[in-house]
Amino acid sequence: MNGRTGYAIKLMILGALSFWLPDVLWHAMRGSKFHGRDAIALTVLLPLALFIVFVILKRRLPSELSKSAGWPLVAGVWLLGGFFMVIGASFSGGGLVGPDGFLGGVRTILISVLPIFTIDMATYDGSLGALFIVSVAALLIWVWTILANKKTRIA
Repeated sequence: MNGRTGYAIKLMILGALSFWLPDVLWHAMRGSKFHGRDAIALTVLLPLALFIVFVILKRRLPSELSKSAGWPLVAGVWLLGGFFMVIGASFSGGGLVGPDGFLGGVRTILISVLPIFTIDMATYDGSLGALFIVSVAALLIWVWTILANKKTRIA
């Protein structure tokens, strides 16, 4: 594993932690009392947490490294989300302590590496809005960066 790959993997883990750890903690505090208002709070909190980490990285990393920090952060949110959602669900009787037990939880984590299942799980987790906001924002920032780079090359 070369330096760039290791760097990308670290950013993926950081992105997943910054986005999903507040979700897990929220589910741990609310347990089976999780309601619609909690989902609204997560829709605001989770993208904000990822955005704060992104801004900190942009300020602390050298410019050539910070330019490529966004996509690994978002990839970590998508690829590692199932792991964190299964842990969060465990506090309300699902996940690793659900009717399928530990092996059912592990099976769900392995399936969730496919992004389509991350969407499905986020729907039940209450974090679908946050996942949508982060994904659309990343796409818009990417398009804006491409357009800004074209303008500077033309000028």
